[in-house]
Amino acid sequence: MAKVASTPPFEPHPARDSVLLEAHSRPFFPFSAPARLIGLAFLRGSESAEVLRERLDNFARSHGRSPAPEGAKHHRHELPQGLFRWEEHTEFTTFVFLLSGEHARFESPAADIMRNLPLPEQPGPHLVSIDIAFVEDPEGDAAIGRLRQSILSHSIVEDGMAEMASDFAPDEGGFVRFVVINRGMTDRRLGALARDITEVEFYRTMALLGLPEAQRIGPVIREVEQGLAKLTAELVHRQRLDEGDALLARLTMMTAKVESEIARTTFRFGATRAYAAILNERLEGMGDPAGVTAPAISSFLQRRNAPAFRTCERMEANLASLAARLTRASGLLRTRIDVELAKQNNGLLGAMNERTQLQLRLQQTVEGLSIAAISYYVVGLVSFLLKGLKDRGLLPVSTDVATALSVPVVVLAMAFVIRRIRRKNLRNNPPDGTPRL
Repeated sequence: MAKVASTPPFEPHPARDSVLLEAHSRPFFPFSAPARLIGLAFLRGSESAEVLRERLDNFARSHGRSPAPEGAKHHRHELPQGLFRWEEHTEFTTFVFLLSGEHARFESPAADIMRNLPLPEQPGPHLVSIDIAFVEDPEGDAAIGRLRQSILSHSIVEDGMAEMASDFAPDEGGFVRFVVINRGMTDRRLGALARDITEVEFYRTMALLGLPEAQRIGPVIREVEQGLAKLTAELVHRQRLDEGDALLARLTMMTAKVESEIARTTFRFGATRAYAAILNERLEGMGDPAGVTAPAISSFLQRRNAPAFRTCERMEANLASLAARLTRASGLLRTRIDVELAKQNNGLLGAMNERTQLQLRLQQTVEGLSIAAISYYVVGLVSFLLKGLKDRGLLPVSTDVATALSVPVVVLAMAFVIRRIRRKNLRNNPPDGTPRL
């Protein structure tokens, strides 16, 4: 692929080349009828892009042809049997053979023709096989007659300059067959039509890959919805905290299952929407029926594919809706648990308050006893002091009278000292438990 030159002296954007060359990323090759186009599509396998490119380059070299330029997304070269072209897409790789002469006879099954064609190594799981026979007007009816008439779709395209028909059913070799009758189209328009037909089949099949995923997750959604309905009903009647914890564990498991399915299917459903949009664009030019006995190709495919696409859209929307409902239920359940926890905490705080009051009363009782006990010992010390004073003649009254008079003074003094100590302790260690510095 040629590199786009940057206009000096400007510094180019790193993606400038790829952006400008995107307009030529899906080219077509002109050809004339009669011709035969055989296309194959393979999903990307586990091999890296470098390994796949090396295989394609080795295939070209083995036939004496130049490999693709570095970074190219498509390449073509002539083989003895006809033109071969490969193209890389985001999810799949396509091989296309354009055959002419004896190789292009529509009577020969495509599977028999493929046995005589060289092929690169398969890059991944095989998905699409398409066989398009381009014939001139005299052979058109015979070529269309080889298709299954009961499921035939038939359109006039290119402003009446061509007709195309298909039964969209794999033949014995697994190829979906198309017949194009040329009535004066130029080689370029014929090449463009061939590209559009192959893209219709490629993108139609890729878009329908979302249907198996939609069918797979249908039972999962129903199971989770039923579990959520049952859980919500239980939520109304369950009040205890241990019951709420059990409900929350079940709800968490359901949420994890739904989120896992969303992560698993988001890309596939998004790809289905993108491929379906491209398919509808390609079908816009194939909407005129060729007669009254068969529907137009566009109406046939849109009618047959619409239920599958809507199923994918519905399942994707159901997953998102179910995830939102699980989130709301989880919030409601967590609120219920928080309320129950608050009730339990209030009960614990009430019990703690009662114990605190009991401890306070006990402390006051012990404090009173402590004053009495300390006062008793202090009065005893005072009596010894008074006796000494009495022996020296310094005490004018009797020792017993003086001791009795000292009792109220000592008790009041002890009460004052103990209360002062208690207040100091409260200042240093307030009731909220936060020490003051």
